[in-house]
Amino acid sequence: MRTTMRLDEDLMRQVKEYAARSDRTITSVLEDALRQLLERERRDFGGPRPDIVQLAVFDGDGLQVGIDLNDRSTWADLADAEDAEHFRAIDHVDA
Repeated sequence: MRTTMRLDEDLMRQVKEYAARSDRTITSVLEDALRQLLERERRDFGGPRPDIVQLAVFDGDGLQVGIDLNDRSTWADLADAEDAEHFRAIDHVDA
């Protein structure tokens, strides 16, 4: 496949110099650089769009019986337990 790109002249000069010094083609240098960029992004962010946050969405008819958002004592233990379960799951995946 043939693709036309427009690159900054100074950047292209540097790429050409690098390719010549390392006895490689410009194409192989650019391919290698792009692969490294994509791999680093995948490794560091788990995907190509680190700015997107996935939110949990729950269906239902409102709050659980007995929960008052204005009274922390009615939901704090549940939230702490949910956080602990989440972090245990993360630790298990990383192990």
